[in-house]
Amino acid sequence: MADAARRTLGLVLIALVVFPAFRLLDRADFMSSLMASSGEANWRFVWGFSFGVWTGVALVSVGLVAWVARGRLSARIAGAGRWLGRPPSSIFAAFAGVLGAVLTVAVVFVVFDQRTILNDASVQLLQARYFAEGRLAGPVLPHPEFWAVQFMVQTAAGWVAQYPPGHPALLAAGFAVGAPWLTMALATGVLGFFLTLSFDRIFVDDPFLADDRVAADRRGLGRCAVLLTVCSPFVLGLAGGYMSHATLAAAAAVALYFGLRAREGGIGWAAAAGAAVGVMTVIRPVSGFLLGLVLTAALWIRAHSRDDLLRRLGAWVAGGAPFAIGFGWFNARFFGGPFTLGYVAASGPDHGLGFHEDPWGRIYTPTAAVGHSSSELLSLSRELLGTPLPIVAIVGIFLLLAPRLSRGERLIVAWAVVPLVASALYWHHDLVFGPRMLGEAAPAWVALAVVAFAGLVRLARGAEESPSPARLWAGDAIVATALAGLAYGAVRGAGERLDTRAGLLGAYPAVDRDRPSLIFIHEPWPDRLGGRLSGRGMRLDSVRSLLTRYRPCQIEAGLLGVGEEEAMPVCRREELSDAAAQVRERGSIGITSLLWLDDLPGLPGDGVLWARDLGPARNAELIAAHPGREPLFLLPGAGADGWDLVPYDQGETILWNPAN
Repeated sequence: MADAARRTLGLVLIALVVFPAFRLLDRADFMSSLMASSGEANWRFVWGFSFGVWTGVALVSVGLVAWVARGRLSARIAGAGRWLGRPPSSIFAAFAGVLGAVLTVAVVFVVFDQRTILNDASVQLLQARYFAEGRLAGPVLPHPEFWAVQFMVQTAAGWVAQYPPGHPALLAAGFAVGAPWLTMALATGVLGFFLTLSFDRIFVDDPFLADDRVAADRRGLGRCAVLLTVCSPFVLGLAGGYMSHATLAAAAAVALYFGLRAREGGIGWAAAAGAAVGVMTVIRPVSGFLLGLVLTAALWIRAHSRDDLLRRLGAWVAGGAPFAIGFGWFNARFFGGPFTLGYVAASGPDHGLGFHEDPWGRIYTPTAAVGHSSSELLSLSRELLGTPLPIVAIVGIFLLLAPRLSRGERLIVAWAVVPLVASALYWHHDLVFGPRMLGEAAPAWVALAVVAFAGLVRLARGAEESPSPARLWAGDAIVATALAGLAYGAVRGAGERLDTRAGLLGAYPAVDRDRPSLIFIHEPWPDRLGGRLSGRGMRLDSVRSLLTRYRPCQIEAGLLGVGEEEAMPVCRREELSDAAAQVRERGSIGITSLLWLDDLPGLPGDGVLWARDLGPARNAELIAAHPGREPLFLLPGAGADGWDLVPYDQGETILWNPAN
């Protein structure tokens, strides 16, 4: 039964990346169209069509290398793995942790310049700022329309992020020492450290993966997977972009180590494993809890008697209980009930998993799940290590052909598959950071790639003491293919993937942060309308529905309480303000990406306070409410950082003077 399930999984993975199932996605829908386009590009990249003749040259070169090596290449790689497995676990774990942390710092500062890419990260950083100020949320704002942004929820108890408090709490610890990036560096460091300790245990108990003669042989593959994980552009991009998937992956590595130690013995380790799962759950509830269950309690079912298992499960529950109670209290305080997540409070019950109408008013179907999964797995093959190798298909081939899976391999497969299934059942998909919904499974996919290549080499060489020349050639061809793919990733692919993320960033404006000021940012009319609707307490799904189904002037008329014809002068002025920005080559910047940087809305401060431009009349109300701040306008322009900071009157004339 287990073998049939493994082979079925292998076939499914192969099918999802070989056949262009992403073409099933509805091109009429904007997000689905983006996923389909990305799937097409990655499908062509992974399967070599974008390389043309160079793919043929690479394959011929690999064949020639394998012919010349005649088995020596595989032997050298095996020797390198043996050498990699020799250092003590603690030393190698420390090295992997430091390497991951240093690379994350480099990505944060050199590649991303400490900027955020997605609103998800910006909002969680904003929430972390409030935490760092000793508050659970921002205060109820007197002028919410100037700051209302996606994923922040106005409640009677305060202005709070829709996201669980785990990741913002960790970021708040970084803010407490003036370095939120330190949280992400530590996350990658923790990932490398505990992944080493866990994989040393998992791989040592695996006679199929390596020679039984020395433990170093068996540890080498796991340590190779650890190094590739902390060097992965996918992992580093998530960490450098302040994304919660990176902290969840780190917490998963900790939970796995505690779970393995608890399997070996000791109730205390079981309690620690429960606490780690609690942390995972308050970072990302669904994937965190399910993955935590697989990596901890599920390990003990066959390892202990019924009484021992019950004792460990009791300790596991006790370890996680404080986090569950705290999370429930937080949800009840802000969202109305201990089991009501912020996502639901922000977007309604349609935010949940399953096949139904989503908060955008679209129907999420099993067909869409297949199309999105196909696109995500193709992206994973490319993003994971920056190689053109069809990694997911290679993993699928290994699962299909391997005579058996060790206990460690089965655990790694479960780690990889649980987030994949959860993502397939979730209506929202994007590839801004690659398949970020699979980010917490990145270590498992890297490990599976290493396992798959090693297993296929063993299958190719056979069990004979003296393999035939054909078998030697096949084994070396597989090794040469893997090395060529890794070389491409190291030299070009990894940098390209990170640069692709960085290309989405705009420069943060350079402003005098010691000068009490109120800086207005001109967003496009639909964004201004969204802020005003949210400022009135409208739920995000309703805001999205209005903005997608009605023209801006229709919504403006509704906000004014008049007919559309009566609203035309106001609508015309709103249109002219956007037209003026475009004519002067002045674009827009979303306020979400700036709010977390300086003075917090609703709290006292003597620096910069950012606000949404809502036109002269409404702006005047906010200016009057902050008499100690100099009003200014931020306009994209010819400055060194791409921005012009101008006096308020000048900015108002540029954007809101009908004669402009």
